[in-house]
Amino acid sequence: PGDIYRAAVPSGFKGEGASYRPKTISYVRLGKAWKEENKLHQLLDKLAKAPLQQKLVMQYLETSGFPKKRRPEWIEKSVLLSASGTGDAVLKSLVRKEIFETDQREVSRLEMYNSELQEPASLNDNQEKALHAVRKNFEKKDVVMLHGITSSGKTEIYIRLIMEELEKGRQVLYLLPEIALTTQIVMRLRKVFGNKVGVYHSKYSGTERIEIWKNLSGQTSGVSPSPQIMLGARSALFLPFSKLGLVIVDEEHENTFKQYDPAPRYHARDTAIILAQLHQARVVLGSATPSLDSYYNCLSGKYGLVELATRYLDLQPPEIKVVDIREAYRKKRMKSHFSMPLLDAIENSLALKEQV
Repeated sequence: PGDIYRAAVPSGFKGEGASYRPKTISYVRLGKAWKEENKLHQLLDKLAKAPLQQKLVMQYLETSGFPKKRRPEWIEKSVLLSASGTGDAVLKSLVRKEIFETDQREVSRLEMYNSELQEPASLNDNQEKALHAVRKNFEKKDVVMLHGITSSGKTEIYIRLIMEELEKGRQVLYLLPEIALTTQIVMRLRKVFGNKVGVYHSKYSGTERIEIWKNLSGQTSGVSPSPQIMLGARSALFLPFSKLGLVIVDEEHENTFKQYDPAPRYHARDTAIILAQLHQARVVLGSATPSLDSYYNCLSGKYGLVELATRYLDLQPPEIKVVDIREAYRKKRMKSHFSMPLLDAIENSLALKEQV
C-alpha cells in the first residue's frame, strides 16, 4: 500500500506537511483616492521630489490608459516594473502611501488551449463500420480490441467514442505507452475538445501534477477547468476519477506499459481494465499488432474484436529499400558512413523542399 500511495499521490500533496502552494501573480492599480483628474495632477506635482515614484505612476497611466478609461485597471506588477525600469522598493513606498493598491490572484500552472475548436475529421465507410462494431460489442462485453493497421484512423474512432462519453457527463482516460507520444495526440484532441483535455505524466513538475489532481477531484478555485479527458502514461491510472466512463489503451502491445522498477510493479493495461471494472466503465484496446495475451482473449470470446484493415484515405505505406552496407564498404561505394542510395534520396527530398 505504501508503494502505491507514493506512486499515486504527487509529492508535496501528502499528509500534514504538504508543501504545495498555489501559483499567484501580483497586480497593481491606482488607489481610489486618485480617480479624479485634478487630484491626479496634484499627486504628480507632489511626486516631483521623488522622480522614481513619479516615473512609476506615469508608467501606470500609460500602460492602463487611465484617466481616458473611466476606472483604474489592474496591471500585472512584473509588467509595470519592467516597463518603468523601477524596482519593488519604489512600488512598496507608493503602496504605503496608499497611492497604489495591490492584489494577489491565483493562476494556473498548466498550459491552456486558446485556439478555436474544430470539428472532428469525417469518418470513411470502414471507420464508420468499425465504430458501429465497437458499439455493438460494448452491448455484451466491457473490453473491445480495435485491431487497426497503421494509418487506418483509429484515433478518429477514439474521438467519436470520447464525444459520446462526454455527452453522458462521464470522464475518459486515454493511456499511451510513452511520454514522447503525448504531444502529437494532445494537439489532435485539443483541436476538438479544447481545455477538456488534461495531460498527466512524470515529466510534469510536482506542483503541476498536484494542480491536475486538485482540478480532477473538484478541489479547484476555478483558475483552470476540470479536465474530462485525461491523457497520460502509466501514472495517470492513479488519478482521482469520479465519473470514469471509458478507458482507451492505445498501442496496448507495448512493453513500456509494464513497470518493473521502482515499486509498485504492475502492467498499466491490465490495471486499466481493473480500474474500469471498479467504475463500471468500458475499455478500448488499440493496436496494429495486438499482444498475444490480448489477442487470445479476443479469440476466446473474453474481449470483443473489431478489425480495421484499410488505411485512412487509402494512404500508401512508405517504400522500404534495403542496402547491403557491408558490400558497399567492400566496393568502396560509401561516403563516410552513408550509402550512395541514401545520399541520393536525401538530395532528392531537399530538392523538393521536403524534410529529412
